[in-house]
Amino acid sequence: MMTPEERAAFLSVPRTAVLATTGPGGRPHAVPVWFLWRDGMIRVLTERGSQKHRNAARTGRAALCVEDREGGSFRYLTAEGPVEVLDAVTPEDRMALWTHYRGEEAARAIVSRGGHESMVALIIRPDRWLG
Repeated sequence: MMTPEERAAFLSVPRTAVLATTGPGGRPHAVPVWFLWRDGMIRVLTERGSQKHRNAARTGRAALCVEDREGGSFRYLTAEGPVEVLDAVTPEDRMALWTHYRGEEAARAIVSRGGHESMVALIIRPDRWLG
């Protein structure tokens, strides 16, 4: 089990994660996402009305699994917890996410096209950790 400091370091590296929610009828819904780890919370941006958004709003819970296969080893971390949907995503929110994964130049090119108006933020406050 990772310490809180090890978790923070692991989650601060830009890795694609898998977000898991529960769909209608109890079916699992797991999809790759980008995320930001800030102030003990996981932030995922998604399209308003997406399955991720609808599932999170309906159930109020989500899990995020991040893996690392570099250096010939395999490590993972799964965070489970309540999820809050924030309906206002700003250009700065998108800029932070894109900069984290692709750098400032690529982020400016993407964010300058807009799109944040049709997005929501899923904020996961982990209450259970695996890995």
